Amino acid sequence: MKKVSIVTIVKNDSAGLEKTIKSVKAQTFEDYEFIVADGGSDEPVLSAAEKNKSVIDLFLKGPDKGIYDGMNKGIAAAQGTYIIFMNAGDAFASSDALKEVFAAVKGEPDVIYGDYRVDYGYAENLLKGRPVKDIWKGMLTSHQSTLVKTALMKKHPFSLNIRIGADFDRIFHLYSLGAKFAYVPVVISVTEPGGVSDRKRVHVFKDHLATLKSHGEAGFFRKIYYAYIIMDAFLRLTAKRLLPRETVRRFIASRAEK
Repeated sequence: MKKVSIVTIVKNDSAGLEKTIKSVKAQTFEDYEFIVADGGSDEPVLSAAEKNKSVIDLFLKGPDKGIYDGMNKGIAAAQGTYIIFMNAGDAFASSDALKEVFAAVKGEPDVIYGDYRVDYGYAENLLKGRPVKDIWKGMLTSHQSTLVKTALMKKHPFSLNIRIGADFDRIFHLYSLGAKFAYVPVVISVTEPGGVSDRKRVHVFKDHLATLKSHGEAGFFRKIYYAYIIMDAFLRLTAKRLLPRETVRRFIASRAEK
């Protein structure tokens, strides 16, 4: 059994797949399997997969019901002790990322998580993982910087009834079951802005609040907190639409430098 199953979901993004494959191939940590779940892509993706078949251990081809269904297909096929989702366009922060994770962690906790960087092209922003006690505020880190015991994910796959926030729903569910979490001070991944969760932050936070409610964890203070961040997300998205792109870039770059 391999230590880690790296699962990549892709649909019609050959450039993103190539970027992720290159990142996986560069890992100095060798105890992994690499699974690519394709949601019914056109020829460029199939060609990219064929060209890199020496790196890809398993290529799952066929239509799915969306990203979380694709991720569940990867979970079903995974054989590693841990699973991490590095979807097309995502990348490990360095060639030693996985090696550093397992050098830093003690024992075999149920969930291992670290830090990540957001690459805007003109600036980068380092985001550190939250303390577990703050899990009610949302994801502790990005899913690209989270490793979960594969056996747990097989027992508790992503809900297809949650369109955007299913990753938080599963992580919080595992937390509610008493799963052991371990933070490592390692920058595990680099992501790019502009994904669905970025474009629909209001919906993401509404999904997070719904998860808390389903577990009886949405008290008065937490509802107030979510009301505030939902309004803040709405105002930020409105500003992005109205302000000149260069103004937004300069603002992000100034924050990233702090």
